[in-house]
This record gives sequence, structure tokens and C-alpha cells, in this order.
Amino acid sequence: MNMSDRTIKYRIITAWYGAILLAAQVAPAQEFSKVGTSGFVFLEIPAAARFAALGETGITMPDAGAEGLFANPALIALGDKPFSVTISHANWYVETRHQAIGLTYRVPVVGTFGVHATYFDFGTMEKTINPSADQTGSYISLGSFDAAAYAVGVTFARQLTDRFAFGASVKYIRESIDAYHADNAVTDIGFVYLTGYRSLRIGTFLQSFGLEAKYAQEKFKMPQQLKMGLSAEIWGDRAAANYATVLVEAVQPNDADGRIHFGIESLLLDVLYLRGGYKTGYEHEDFCAGLGIKVNSSLGNIRCDVAYMKHKTLDSTLRYSLAMEF
Repeated sequence: MNMSDRTIKYRIITAWYGAILLAAQVAPAQEFSKVGTSGFVFLEIPAAARFAALGETGITMPDAGAEGLFANPALIALGDKPFSVTISHANWYVETRHQAIGLTYRVPVVGTFGVHATYFDFGTMEKTINPSADQTGSYISLGSFDAAAYAVGVTFARQLTDRFAFGASVKYIRESIDAYHADNAVTDIGFVYLTGYRSLRIGTFLQSFGLEAKYAQEKFKMPQQLKMGLSAEIWGDRAAANYATVLVEAVQPNDADGRIHFGIESLLLDVLYLRGGYKTGYEHEDFCAGLGIKVNSSLGNIRCDVAYMKHKTLDSTLRYSLAMEF
């Protein structure tokens, strides 16, 4: 490597690191609260146990497979298997449930295509009204109603060079509560750059970009997030049976202050994954952890993951995922 190449890479890495810090610091300077100003917030829930355990990092993880459909669409272009599949389930806070499924297919020369869906079940709730002057009780029950939300989408990603990949998704989203509903379309766009400096990778992910939607008579914006991050191996390399990867990402939502996420993943004996993560900028969330088991079979690579996400006031949650590449 000549000196000009080293200088270019150094400037790229320095600029990216500075952008991460800037993105995390811009929002706290605002003088007003943006909390609760967007809808369809189920789109912000991590859809894979692996990335949930890593403190919701993962936009630069090169072996994401179909899980990249939810973490950063550019990642699905980096796989070397024709097919990949992921299925995930979590019992979320206050007796709600969240599921996700994704499938990718790699077409030589053309690129990688994907389809995916997420579903959030709010459960069944009681419908009530206030009593009139001639009625007794604190409320009148009118039975029950259901509430749920889902998103379905398609993705295309392509590796333009041996170091750079991009991907984009288009999703239709719908949320319903009793007889009311709201729907919209949003776009995810992501990039990944393999710097060539040791194992350093940098990436950007713009999630849920779209126009405002309307629920009943109220308009609201999409839960847009800009994520910028980097990752690298601090021990071993990804082709070995043992390695450790660290990840750091800055997250700038349009409905909250900026946040920094940290994650670490270690593979031992090409079988056991140990993961941990920490999130800053949240009032009630911080620590995450998880385990994974990797199985290499004649059908392909199979991985089973579980993630624990701590919440200071609500019940902590567990997420389970199954991922396959073949």
C-alpha cells in the first residue's frame, strides 16, 4: 500500500468516526421533546435475536444473511450462499408479541433479492365508555377489540466492488386498532464499505424513510432513523473458528435524542456465540446479552440464537431466532 492509499483510508475512517460522534450529539441540543411524534414505532424493534443481543448494533456485520433485511439491506449482498432464511419471535413488553421472517436469493452477476415481513400483536383489550348520569360504575364495558401492525417488503442489494455494497427495501406497513387503521409505504437504504484497513468495516442505514400518514384525523410522521457505525475483529478473523468482533453505532431517530450503541460478539470453537451490548441515550433500556449455537450440516449453515434485553421498569424480554444459509 502506498502513502496516498494510507492517507485516503485514514481520512475516511476519521471522517466516519467524527460523523458518528456528531450524529449522537446533535439531538440533545434541541430545546423541545420529540418523543411520541411518530407512529408505526414497531418498525424500530430489533427483528433478530443476534442483533438484539449486540445492543441493537449490526449494520456492518458481513455474515448477516437474511437478517440483514432488517439490520441493513446492503448486508444481504455480502453473503456467498444462494439462499438464506431467518425466523424470529419475541414476547415483547406488557404481553405483546413480535415476529419476523425473511428470505433472500442470490442471482449471480445481478444481485441479491429478498422478501420479508414483520408482525406485531398488541393483544386483545377491553372497550369501555364513561357512564352517563343515570348509569352506575366507573365505566361501562362494550366488549373487547384487537390491535395489530404488520410490514411486508421487498429488497434488492448488490455488491458493486469487492469492498462496497448497497441495498434498498420498499415496505408496505399497516396498523389497525378496532375499526380504525393507518397504512403507508416506507423505504430503507443502506451502504457497507470494507475499508481494507485490517478488518474495519463502516456502514450507513437510513430506516423507515417516508411521507406522513394519517390515523383517524391525526397526521403523524414515520419512525425514521439514521444509523452510522463501524465494526472490526479485535481477536482472530472471521474465517477462523475463534474470533471476537466489536461494534459501535450512532443512532439519530426523528422522535428522540441521539443514541450510541455498543456490541461485542465472540465465536468459540466454531460452535458457540457469546454476545453482549450496551445502549446509551435511553431512559429505561441499557444492557443486552445473548447466546448462539452454530451447526454446519449438509443442508447448510444453521444458527439458533437467543437474546435478553433488560428494561428498568417493564418486564425484560427474550427473543429467539433461527437462521439458515444454504
